[in-house]
Amino acid sequence: MPLPANPPKDPRSPFASMRGHHTGIRYPDYEQARAFWVDTMGWRILQVWPYGDLTLAYVMPPNQDDFHLEILGGPGAAAQTVFGDVDASLSVNGYNHVCLSVDSVDETLAELRRRGVDVVNPPFEIDDISARLAFFRDPWGNMFELSERIGGGDHGH
Repeated sequence: MPLPANPPKDPRSPFASMRGHHTGIRYPDYEQARAFWVDTMGWRILQVWPYGDLTLAYVMPPNQDDFHLEILGGPGAAAQTVFGDVDASLSVNGYNHVCLSVDSVDETLAELRRRGVDVVNPPFEIDDISARLAFFRDPWGNMFELSERIGGGDHGH
């Protein structure tokens, strides 16, 4: 199975200080979004703050400190299209999903199902990226990918 290229870092780039930090997701109700991410998913709250009529928060995975989802919760958000499967979601430009690396897609899916989370599709493998993948949705239709590295290499893709 081919592994991703490992291009060298470029510390001379004018953008060398850029790092991924968080992805923001707009929700119609802060408390419901917090309940999903904290109570259902077991994520941790790093910080909560007001922004106009909204409540914002950074939440982090149970065992990772350097990646955050930003909950932007409150009234006034228009509903988005909820796609029936991953392939249907590819027909629209823009945000598609957030990928979360896991040790085992199958074990993670079993726990998500046990907790009542909407699993979008059964696991599948893509040899070109050496990964076993699956997708789930939050209660508002936002999609999240689970990625398990197969055949060696790290979880990044």
